[in-house]
Amino acid sequence: MNEEKRITVKDIATLAGVSKGTVDRVLHNRGEVSEASREKVMRIARQIGYKPNMHASLLASQKRYVMVCMIPEYAPGEYWDLVAKGITAAQKKAEPFRISIQMFKYDLFSERSMDECFARVMEQRPDAVVMAPTFQSRARAIMDELHALDIPCLLIDSCLPDCTYLAYFGMHMMRSGYLAAHLLTDRCSADKIAVFRIHKDMESPNNSAESRYAGFRQYLDEHAPHTELIHLYIHPYDREYNRTVLRSFFVAHPDVRHIITFNSRVHLIAEYLKQEGRESSTVLIGFDHLPRNVGALEDGTVKFLITQHTENILSLCAQTVINHLIYHVPPVQRDTFLPMDILTRYNADFYRPVLI
Repeated sequence: MNEEKRITVKDIATLAGVSKGTVDRVLHNRGEVSEASREKVMRIARQIGYKPNMHASLLASQKRYVMVCMIPEYAPGEYWDLVAKGITAAQKKAEPFRISIQMFKYDLFSERSMDECFARVMEQRPDAVVMAPTFQSRARAIMDELHALDIPCLLIDSCLPDCTYLAYFGMHMMRSGYLAAHLLTDRCSADKIAVFRIHKDMESPNNSAESRYAGFRQYLDEHAPHTELIHLYIHPYDREYNRTVLRSFFVAHPDVRHIITFNSRVHLIAEYLKQEGRESSTVLIGFDHLPRNVGALEDGTVKFLITQHTENILSLCAQTVINHLIYHVPPVQRDTFLPMDILTRYNADFYRPVLI
């Protein structure tokens, strides 16, 4: 069987009438080369279809890269735990290209903590940064700084379309909120909907939750404009406080039958409804297939979970960073929205991680 002869640097040098060292400097954009020689080498390389061996070039250069991920702190079984579990697959992709992946964490409810985390990130002199833009104003400032330093930034969890970043991977947050409103109001009358915000600090709203709420409102404005929304803030960790405010809420609004929350902690509401015997008379919707959320789904307390394959996000980021740093290939599209899956008690047990 005839094998196509591999074109080498020596072939280009012979055809161009220059040394192999000159060809090497042109192809790897290093050292001094006259413009005439550069143009001649590049023209011949294109004509004969030269394709560089990127792995060999990388090994020869001995260059190492650092990809840093900034994500919120998490406990086992929480949303960001699912994201972080994808780091093994991401590292497996990145290691052959001498790209190490480091993870830095900040308090999900503290802008100051996010700033301090970014300061630690920059001490690593990163070649790429993956970030969840939890707080819009801080995320914009961070992206501006990275852009000024020519460090590519990738967004996960939620995006800021008017900012400069290399790529986004995650759910379409506004569309997921739009979908949630449809699920709550389709085939049933929902004159009142309780919107439970789960946050420690009402002054620093979460970007992804606010984007979902915007999509939720858009759907209601278009299809159910007379629906009354009743808002309540509950705490992500203080169960005693939550019992008190939820009890007071249902005393004041005994006729509320439709409830939504826009982050991954719908199990907090489900626990209270089940304790009070309200689960059968309430339509409760939440997000993300956390173990405790799925448990509440399977026992019927949560009616729908809107979710995605979170475990693949970091692997997708790693491949994009490889393409950008090693192959100098831009993303096919800036925003890659992962499929939204609707889970019920009847299909949740079929939903398993699918690592790519």
